[in-house]
Amino acid sequence: MSAYRAGLVGCGRIGALWETDPAKPLTHAGALSLTPGVQLVAGSSRGCEHLEWFGRRFNVTALYQDFRRMFAAERLEVVAIATHPGLHRDIVEAAVESGVRGILCEKPLALNLPDADTIVDVCRRSGCVLAVNHSRRWNPAWIKGRELVQGGAIGKVTGLFGVCQGIKPYPAWTAEEEGPLIHDAVHLFDQFRAFAGNPLSVVGTAVKRQQPFRVEDDSQAIFEFEGGVSAVAMVNELTRYSRFELEVQGTQGLLLLSERGHRLYRDVRVTGGRKEPDPRTEWWALEEAPFPAPPPAPSILRAAGELVRCMETGETPSSTGEDGVASLEMCMGVYESQLRGNSLVSFPLRQRDSQLYRLRAAGQL
Repeated sequence: MSAYRAGLVGCGRIGALWETDPAKPLTHAGALSLTPGVQLVAGSSRGCEHLEWFGRRFNVTALYQDFRRMFAAERLEVVAIATHPGLHRDIVEAAVESGVRGILCEKPLALNLPDADTIVDVCRRSGCVLAVNHSRRWNPAWIKGRELVQGGAIGKVTGLFGVCQGIKPYPAWTAEEEGPLIHDAVHLFDQFRAFAGNPLSVVGTAVKRQQPFRVEDDSQAIFEFEGGVSAVAMVNELTRYSRFELEVQGTQGLLLLSERGHRLYRDVRVTGGRKEPDPRTEWWALEEAPFPAPPPAPSILRAAGELVRCMETGETPSSTGEDGVASLEMCMGVYESQLRGNSLVSFPLRQRDSQLYRLRAAGQL
């Protein structure tokens, strides 16, 4: 059987430029080039420099500055989208119209909920498989963490605490729409949902304290989830260092998933670590337990391979278009709470236009 013809839209950092080790892809282009059953045959990018570098690096000669021309000429079946998110809707609509059967789209899915809703609807009606690159959905260690929690390793989940700080690529990076919530915290909010289900409500802040951007640089939020689980998020662009981690608290233990290493702690009653404490003066202690981390594997390569499998079998991707809408909606819920004087906001949001622009129009950013 001939390989699926694949193309890339957006040849910048996550599209192609971050590629360093040919055997361990970090980018959409790298993943497509290594996925069995896929042939990377074309690329599109608005700037010539990135486009030409992509062509040389991946031995692709069909290069376009207009993605519509690429779709019309190349008969693509698989497309990776790694552009500015404000372009995602137009690219998805054009790809689906041209007959593309599978799309791996970078997060956030869009910059507003109407565009995100349309992307999902277009793909659903056409039968095109849509996966959104919430990368930790394919990360072996994070998958193992979810399996441990689902298997009862820390008892019943009681709460989540997540940190997402300083993740923008470099200090001079600016955007009209992408503060740390939309640009970065969609990953954190997606993992909240992976561990706790769908959110019911949020109370949050989204304020500008130090940075000159026309977006927030600091946000605190408390989400309530189905099943009585709360999640607290600390998201900001105030540090010179980057930090992304999630603490999952349970009745019998604690799981910490972090870029600095993963840790599992369990109640001594579970581990048999020491005698029962005196309930009048002591509490049960936690002891560190082995975290059975699987061998690392490139998340984006797993995502591309899964996309092809879903195209062939009808399975559902680990991160769907609906997941992309949900993580974006959680960001918009934080903005909505700030707009309403930090009051409680329920999901799903009734107001679907950009809460960020409404917040800005109100003079709060």
